[in-house]
Amino acid sequence: MTTLRSPRVMMRPHGLQDLRDLSEMWVIPQVVEHISGAPLSSDEVWAKLMFHIGHWQALGFGYWAVLDATTGHYLGMVGFAVRPRNTEPTLPDSVEAGWVLHPKVQSKGIAFEAMQLAYAWADEHQNWDKTHCLISPENLASLKLAARLGFQPFQEVRYRGGPSMVLERVCAP
Repeated sequence: MTTLRSPRVMMRPHGLQDLRDLSEMWVIPQVVEHISGAPLSSDEVWAKLMFHIGHWQALGFGYWAVLDATTGHYLGMVGFAVRPRNTEPTLPDSVEAGWVLHPKVQSKGIAFEAMQLAYAWADEHQNWDKTHCLISPENLASLKLAARLGFQPFQEVRYRGGPSMVLERVCAP
């Protein structure tokens, strides 16, 4: 499996050892506010973990667990997925990028650093023309990060009863 490193983070595909950290993270109000709107149940966290593990097994890419490079503590997740979401209108036919970091490390550049590693890996190992992300228009921090990563507004959609922004990023040739 693919492990990536920078001075501050180490990233590896999710494994069963991440269940506890995911369970703790997905009940934090600041984490779920703009994503699910409510804490995830234990079976929802389990399904999310299986989704991440399965992506790597079936597609050769997915989300990485982001760990502190020094302590090994779980900081969150970043990566790529194929997500057939029920949006109106439908999402573009491309891989979806995403990031979710623990509040204790938000606004410290960790997500940007981790996504730069992820995109460097994708540019070398995948043949994607573009990726997209789906962000609540109220999630200003995530929209700011998307802009720093080179995403451009693409379209507005309705997802889970509310508005969402679809942003698009052209990948390196």
